[in-house]
Amino acid sequence: MKEFNTIVTEYNGQVVTLWLARPEVHNALDDIMIQELSAFFTKIEENSEIRLVLIRGKGRSFCSGADLNWMKRAFSLTDEENLRESKELSTLFKLIYDSSKIVIAAVHGNVFGGGNGIVAACDLAYCIDNAKFSLSETRIGMAAASITPYMLKKVHAADLKALIFSAMSFNGKDAVKYGLLNKSFPSSEFMELYLDSIVSEILANGRLALIESKKLINSLTDQSMSLEMQQIPELLARIRVSPEAQEGFSAFLEKRNPRW
Repeated sequence: MKEFNTIVTEYNGQVVTLWLARPEVHNALDDIMIQELSAFFTKIEENSEIRLVLIRGKGRSFCSGADLNWMKRAFSLTDEENLRESKELSTLFKLIYDSSKIVIAAVHGNVFGGGNGIVAACDLAYCIDNAKFSLSETRIGMAAASITPYMLKKVHAADLKALIFSAMSFNGKDAVKYGLLNKSFPSSEFMELYLDSIVSEILANGRLALIESKKLINSLTDQSMSLEMQQIPELLARIRVSPEAQEGFSAFLEKRNPRW
């Protein structure tokens, strides 16, 4: 029986590769994918044999952000339902970030909106030079809410403001320069060789030493995380159903400029 509908898992010894598997929509996040990803990261904590999770995207992109048709359905949700969905997205990023496993993102193609949140929540991230990134939420009248705490752990605040305020696109080399990714490569072949090497190097180290090192590094950069986690779902829920967001979604789907 198929365990998941929107993700695929491949187990290989101490490593599991987690594929985002909605290639027909460039692996856009919807409520089902968010729930399945959260279920995976919750379940994997029980598996002491797995030490490393590699997140990848099927098809032409890693993750194109939120599924706009799913987001548009938020306009018909009750306030309680909208808040619950917003909390589920924030919870997903925290599950990735807090995982006792080493989590690595291997990125190609488009990485928009919430896709950047997945990358930022990972411990390490690598990409191909021509990968295309954008913190695109403001372009459709949304705030980059749930991803911001994790982006700020890697990207300097001034750079993050420029990326969010402009919603401009940037490539893999720029993503490394900003600190979002560790390294970029001229081709997928070079990235694959490096991934094989870095995974082997990580697995050669002590299991408990890695877990405790990750906990320590995270704890030293988490000063305001608890406050952020309380406030952000409310902010996201509120702006998801705002008139500006409704106009932004409609304009994007209708391929026209928003009227604001």
